[in-house]
Amino acid sequence: MTVPLTFIAQTHNLWGDHHAAERETAMRALYELRAPDLLATQETRAWSRDLLDAAMPGHDRVNDDFPGWEKQSNLWWNRELFSEIEHGAEDVGIHDANARLFWVRLRVAGGDRTILWTTAHLSYSGNAVEVETGINQRTPQAHRVVEELGRLGEDDEPVFFASDTNAIATAIWVIGNAGYLDSFSALNRQAPPTHPVVPNPFRETVGTPKSPVASPHKTIDYIFFRGPVRPRSAEVVEFFDRGISPSDHHPVASAFTLPGQSGLE
Repeated sequence: MTVPLTFIAQTHNLWGDHHAAERETAMRALYELRAPDLLATQETRAWSRDLLDAAMPGHDRVNDDFPGWEKQSNLWWNRELFSEIEHGAEDVGIHDANARLFWVRLRVAGGDRTILWTTAHLSYSGNAVEVETGINQRTPQAHRVVEELGRLGEDDEPVFFASDTNAIATAIWVIGNAGYLDSFSALNRQAPPTHPVVPNPFRETVGTPKSPVASPHKTIDYIFFRGPVRPRSAEVVEFFDRGISPSDHHPVASAFTLPGQSGLE
């Protein structure tokens, strides 16, 4: 007999190598204090991957020779609750040699239930193709993501897609129209902004590298899901250690419950 399982899932863009030395302490503190049961990262680097391994000793992650698992994204899970069955990385047209739709199929402890835990970092609007053509690149990428998720997801298996979408409109609609909800919408809530984190002590101006115009507060980080799972809570995590944030993105953390044999309780 299986019983309901409630767990915390989190997605976090780790901001690559930007101001890494100054942010290490804050990132370590966040994940030592409130390690989620599932974690998906974007803009991962070897140093941040190793830091998270040390901060979350009760977790496993994907180990694979493809460089994207070190240089772009990775997926962690609490080994008391989940164990790996298989994993992969699918090309969905994102404009980075290391970027893919990264996924892992996990078995839930104590039974035969599985979940599909996935992540992708859709292309920043400042990518070279979009700057040259003026054509949105995230919408076709979102179409390819949902196609791959449809192929990978098994019958009656909860599917999670944790993402820095870099999008506020059409790519989000593509995902929603494919049968996914984000953890805020599913709770009848408006998702709060996730980027940029303010205050940011590393910025000398409010402009971006592409323009002197400031980047507006926007919601671009989500945990989408479909299938037999119930969202319980959703939070944009505001965390500072001595005034320093772990990243220029806030993490998104959500609680979910998987059903027991007789349904959700």
